[in-house]
Amino acid sequence: MTEKFSLVTIIALCYNHERFIEECLQSIVSQTYSNIELIVVDDFSTDKSREKMVAFSQKKIFIEWIFNKNNIGNCRSFNQALKIARGKYIIDLSTDDVLKPNSIEEQVKKFKESNRIGIVFSDAEYIDEYSNWLGIFYKKNQRIPEGNIYEDILKKSFVMASSMMIRKSILDKLGGYDEDLTYEDFDFWVRSSRIYEYAYVSQILVQQRILNGSHSTKFTQKHNLLTPSTVKVCQKALLLNETESENQALIVRLKVVLRQCVFTENYDSGKQVLLLLNKLKGHSWDTRFFQLLNATKVPLNCLYFRYIAIRKHIRFKW
Repeated sequence: MTEKFSLVTIIALCYNHERFIEECLQSIVSQTYSNIELIVVDDFSTDKSREKMVAFSQKKIFIEWIFNKNNIGNCRSFNQALKIARGKYIIDLSTDDVLKPNSIEEQVKKFKESNRIGIVFSDAEYIDEYSNWLGIFYKKNQRIPEGNIYEDILKKSFVMASSMMIRKSILDKLGGYDEDLTYEDFDFWVRSSRIYEYAYVSQILVQQRILNGSHSTKFTQKHNLLTPSTVKVCQKALLLNETESENQALIVRLKVVLRQCVFTENYDSGKQVLLLLNKLKGHSWDTRFFQLLNATKVPLNCLYFRYIAIRKHIRFKW
């Protein structure tokens, strides 16, 4: 099989997506690229997602199914499917998101440009629960780092996770996603970009759905479990860093994470961030201020939650 027609495995993760899963699966069926393997993992949905998936597959395509007997989370669910995936390339797709028709074709084409490319990502657009257009992920004229993005990704997350296509050999080498974490994106970016190059396709190849109560909205919630996972990844990054410039990039990230710890009232995680800043000699007046807030445990989550809600309203004009 030539590179042009390499098998692509889509690992589609579902949890209570009965309203959206048919649109997601239809977007896979409608791809201009045909050599696709589809593995759907239902993480113990309590709605009618399973019935919708089975009904769709009987009409359209063959799907490899994994039905979890209890809810085990994204990382473990994905790794289950990765073990049986046969594709040269992997797409991690949530079943409430939608692929553009040329998504896979364009990403496989990008991989052909260099054997050094390990991950291809693209621009994306946001849609609401009714599939109405909300906005575009990247700002106009935004600089999108490519190649060795390790230092850039330490400073700030800028890759749309749902837009990625990954060489399976990379996931195999990394042992898949870290199942000790609550979410996978940041950890995968850090570990993979340390040793592999990223390439960007300047097209909108995926639609990401914005829902109230979705995984991404949990970052602002009080005592959420995502923030401690972020701190664990920062601890990993410190061990991976090789230069002072990379340490400085990690300091930029840690200052953001410290604020997040305070605003979500994850005070123990805040203490761990402060220890990392001590090791890196990264304290400044702003970290001292948030250190005081973290120590005194000032309850700020309600204000923070309202602030985020207002920003979202302005961005998506809700």
